[in-house]
Amino acid sequence: MPEHRPADRGWLLFTRRRFVPAALLLLLLLAAIAPFSVAQLPGNIGPAEGRQISLRRQLTSGLRAFTRADKAFIEKVVLAVETGVLPRKLVDSTFLWARKRATRKSNSRRLRPIVYFQPGLILRAKKIGVKL
Repeated sequence: MPEHRPADRGWLLFTRRRFVPAALLLLLLLAAIAPFSVAQLPGNIGPAEGRQISLRRQLTSGLRAFTRADKAFIEKVVLAVETGVLPRKLVDSTFLWARKRATRKSNSRRLRPIVYFQPGLILRAKKIGVKL
């Protein structure tokens, strides 16, 4: 049976004592440098400038709109946004809310987010004086 020598254990504690502060110092240094390196990347653009998908496609696929009635409602919404009658931020926030709500509310079956999006957007648009 090998013996445990105090010298071996002391060497292990000695390296731990040096490793932990060095690791913390390295983490602090990386945290201090990271904001500058990320800010200088040319690919960083604002959320409105980064859209690569059309509103029509986002709503159709993201809300799982399959029926003709769903697609007709989405066309109405897209037209209202393009003409400036309905704010895009309102549509986007309702879109995100409906997707979250659909995943949270459907325990036994999978509900399509359009089920929540349509009445939610109609109600929010009505509050700002827009009829959909």
